[in-house]
Amino acid sequence: MLLRTGYPLYLQIKAILLDNINSGAFPPGTMIPTEQELMAIHGVSRTTVRQAISDLVVVGKLIRHAGRGTFVAKQEQIITSSPLYGFAEELEQSGRAIALEHSISMVQADFRVATHLQVPLDSNVVLIARTAKADLHPVFYDESYLPETLAGLFKDTVDKPPYIYSMLEAHGIVIASGAQSISAEIANEAYAALLRCAPSSPLLVIERTTQDVTGKPVEYSIARYRSDLYQYKVRLQRTAP
Repeated sequence: MLLRTGYPLYLQIKAILLDNINSGAFPPGTMIPTEQELMAIHGVSRTTVRQAISDLVVVGKLIRHAGRGTFVAKQEQIITSSPLYGFAEELEQSGRAIALEHSISMVQADFRVATHLQVPLDSNVVLIARTAKADLHPVFYDESYLPETLAGLFKDTVDKPPYIYSMLEAHGIVIASGAQSISAEIANEAYAALLRCAPSSPLLVIERTTQDVTGKPVEYSIARYRSDLYQYKVRLQRTAP
């Protein structure tokens, strides 16, 4: 299969697999092609295939079974759920004074954004970039992408920080659900400058897609937190098997 130049190959393989899952070509519970088969079909390396599959395992779209293969996850295999708050809303609940610096622009959707928002590749999307400070220290930097049709909702936020979920809900768009993955990475020079930390500092990365009541994606975001200023805590409750 001829892949598009200029975009990471693993993201393209990930997008193809996700499209097959969402379209029903790979129904829940079925095994996807093996790594060797995907390498042959798309003409890519094993490393590329494994990265694409690993990303989909992390977000719960695929499940690996040792010795058997990789299968499309069933909806009921989601482990747990918790209340959905915006990143700034969640930080405010800690009782700290929050200050947001932001910018709003129109950009073209790359493979990752297009896949999560289910919009055409290279189509226009809204990018809201925010740096959140608590007690004058940058805690996180996030980039939120929204469909172009929602651009008008944020035209009056130039002089005030946009609380994205609140803005959407104020205009009748009900945020019903979301899915997110949590990972770690090393800060490059750009993120280190934004977060005022040393290059190569550890960052906590939270990637999230939210949907409205119809299941349509309305936001895709990536937030990067300074690990020395933020901890991600989850209350766990055991239920009978």
